[in-house]
Amino acid sequence: MSNACSVLKTGQRITCEECGISLEVVNECTGGCGDDCEITLKCCGKEMKLA
Repeated sequence: MSNACSVLKTGQRITCEECGISLEVVNECTGGCGDDCEITLKCCGKEMKLA
């Protein structure tokens, strides 16, 4: 998965494979950040995955 916010689309979920918590994209990036933006979400000591 690319960690750039510009590739995340409304409705996609980012999930922790350990505990199962899930975060949903409700608004897409409109800032034109491009690939320079990097989102890192960690839960239970591991990086969360795009579901």
